[in-house]
Amino acid sequence: MATPSCSSAPSSGTGSSPGRRSARWILTSARGWPRSGSGVRCMHDRVVILTRSHEDNVDLAVELRARGVTVIELPSATIEPLADDTALAAEIRALGPDDSLVFTSRAGVDAASRPVRAHEVRATVAAVGAATARRCRDWGIDAWTPSEATSAALGRELPFGSGVVLLARADRAESGLIRELAARGARVREIVAYRVVPAARGDVEAARRAAVEGAVTVVASPAAVEGLIAAIGAAAFECARILAIGPTTARAAAHARVKPRVVSALTAGAIVREMEERDVGDR
Repeated sequence: MATPSCSSAPSSGTGSSPGRRSARWILTSARGWPRSGSGVRCMHDRVVILTRSHEDNVDLAVELRARGVTVIELPSATIEPLADDTALAAEIRALGPDDSLVFTSRAGVDAASRPVRAHEVRATVAAVGAATARRCRDWGIDAWTPSEATSAALGRELPFGSGVVLLARADRAESGLIRELAARGARVREIVAYRVVPAARGDVEAARRAAVEGAVTVVASPAAVEGLIAAIGAAAFECARILAIGPTTARAAAHARVKPRVVSALTAGAIVREMEERDVGDR
């Protein structure tokens, strides 16, 4: 297989700046795809690659398809439970009424709820967003949520008492939330609730071709960035139009030599707007 490359079709002299990367991505290969200079428009102007789990993508994928967008699902990070969750259970059970138990994902709630029953949790519980709070309710616990579903808002707004703030989250979690809470005077502890393994599952070749042609590609965690690059290759990743959920994911994408658009919450509208803005820029 030839190494893919992305490039702009030649400008017609209507004001496009030299070297500007447009939506007319060209795949250079032995398979008969258009080569640079053909002026052929991108075949994937209405394609989006979603890298979250299928569960996370269900509603979003339905809405995107209803808007005429082709959706390629390529989950790029896998959640793995701990081999031994004894320490996790002990930490949660040891928390008292003055303490706070904080979850930054549904996976964290799932990990905690396996060994610990709801009535054993005496601490105040907080969740990063509505989806995580719903998982807490399924467990039998009402959780406080911040004004927006981001770690930044959680760090700024979390109410806490004189006790410990325990973060139950992934082994690869970023340290910004800890710093924010510590700066506010919280006594923060962290415990690993589950592991995140970068690994893509799905039609990798379809995703690679779409990425090379400039498809909007959504990444929601540094692990997803890593897993996606491992699957489709760095060259294809650099061609894609990246939408990163949150600044931590954006930094991971930037380390891979792309300039992502950062969104705090992912919606079909945000993805379609990104496509439309790209189309306008190519006229």
